[in-house]
Amino acid sequence: ASAGRAAGDGGFGTGKGGSAPRSQAAGIGGAEWYVQQAHRAVNQAIGRAIRHKLDYGAILFLDSRFADPRNSSGLSSWVRPHVRPDEGFGRAVRDLARFYRVAESDPELT
Repeated sequence: ASAGRAAGDGGFGTGKGGSAPRSQAAGIGGAEWYVQQAHRAVNQAIGRAIRHKLDYGAILFLDSRFADPRNSSGLSSWVRPHVRPDEGFGRAVRDLARFYRVAESDPELT
């Protein structure tokens, strides 16, 4: 999200509207600072589930805001290619089951 984008427009902004104070250190507006903090927190949470290249796990983003490119672009670069759109609960369950079957049968991961 860019600093000029209004909060509450589908991004991770503060939702309070109006002008936000500018951060002295980063030279960004307050709303952009909140967006960056949200992305940092999400990426940190992902890192708690998957710590190294031989770990595997499923991370479900149950928030429609991740469909917005402004928000998905804030995800770590190694995560972005694996983000899939919501195609319904049944599809998610099938894909998760397939993911774990493949991972469990991979000799490098077991």
